Amino acid sequence: MKKILIQYLYIFIITLITLCIFLSVNACEVEEVKDEKLPICEEYQVSTEENPCEKEYQPTINEIGDALEKLGESGTLPK
Repeated sequence: MKKILIQYLYIFIITLITLCIFLSVNACEVEEVKDEKLPICEEYQVSTEENPCEKEYQPTINEIGDALEKLGESGTLPK
């Protein structure tokens, strides 16, 4: 009976040491900063450090026409 208790004690100590090592290694990991998009600016809103935002991009008709032309030339669009 004494041998079994000693074996369980060894298993407990090994598990405890493994857990401590695992926790200390995970504590050193650095979280990656996610590249989050800024919210779109509301009308007449100015972007500041406390309240950052970005203006919504709205392409002109000419830009859309040029893009479609380039797609047609490249053969990406069906004829």
